Amino acid sequence: MVAGDFNAAITAYTNVTRKMPEFAEGYFNLGLALQQAGRLDEARAALEKALRLKPGLRGANLFLGVVAYRQNRFKDAEASLLQETRIDPSSAKAFMWLGVCRLAQDDPRGAITPLDKAYALDPHDVDILYHRGHAYLLVANASYSAMFAMDHDSMRVHQVLAEAYAQAYRTQEAIDEFEIAVRMVPRQPGLHEELADQYWAAGQLDKAAGRYREELAIDPRSVSTQYKLGSLLVLEQKQAQNPTEGVQLLRDALKADPSLSDAHYYLGTGLMGIDRDQDAIGEFQRAIAADPNDDRAMTSYYKLAQIYRKLHETHEAQTAMQDFQRMRAQVKARQVQKSAQIVRKRTELPVDDPEKAVISAEP
Repeated sequence: MVAGDFNAAITAYTNVTRKMPEFAEGYFNLGLALQQAGRLDEARAALEKALRLKPGLRGANLFLGVVAYRQNRFKDAEASLLQETRIDPSSAKAFMWLGVCRLAQDDPRGAITPLDKAYALDPHDVDILYHRGHAYLLVANASYSAMFAMDHDSMRVHQVLAEAYAQAYRTQEAIDEFEIAVRMVPRQPGLHEELADQYWAAGQLDKAAGRYREELAIDPRSVSTQYKLGSLLVLEQKQAQNPTEGVQLLRDALKADPSLSDAHYYLGTGLMGIDRDQDAIGEFQRAIAADPNDDRAMTSYYKLAQIYRKLHETHEAQTAMQDFQRMRAQVKARQVQKSAQIVRKRTELPVDDPEKAVISAEP
């Protein structure tokens, strides 16, 4: 079996079952070998024999379900796979195949529950991730198709088009669609924030700040908008900078949601901008402690080195700079091996480029 010589394995397992006709595991392994050899009817018979001898045999219903699935007997497959999940509730593959079987019956909504369970049991299985994502995609597409059919020019249609363009990094097209959506329903919560995100991505910071303010006028308690506008206002750029207001917004966001650990980095940047260096040190240290291996921690070390140098604390400045250089070398090594990030979290903002920061700080 391990060597892939399934015909030889079938012969050997057949001899086992002849000598030990009550040995359920012998029939189970014979069924696996027959399945691998493509002899599905014989595999089904062997697996059913194993279950008659030992009804609670783990794995037998799983592979019996796989055989039925490959023979397009989806109802039989579902019954066997459901039985396997009862016998072995920790079997991620049983839940995955149950979801796959329901997908084959054009029931993506019904597939989501078992695929979510499979993901919870084994979040690193590539097959599970694929089938789970496929099920969600089918459900989403069905919902969007219904939405388009009802009104192809509704605000939601323009919103979903804008979001699709944004995910594809087609920023100007995303801006155009969000602008249409905003004109149609100007007080729809979330729209101005999404539009502001795209203006930020396009480098139009003044427009981004204005849209974030409009979002806060609609929803003053929008923590993500407070966080983003605060972060934008403390950036070390000529456009839109207002560190005092940004610091207050970031404090409000952190008070409402302490899990926004990246906000400590931006709060430290804002505090630097209003010469509250000791407070800034504490915020950068919190940013580093939240995730010592994150890019935000690396840039925090660089800004700590700047502050310590300003305060004439030479040893601390050197230590922070060494930590920055160490992490920067690690990042460069990772970049050789890994592709660029494709999907960002909703609350994830750009990190300052340390290379540019170093260059701009040099005399």
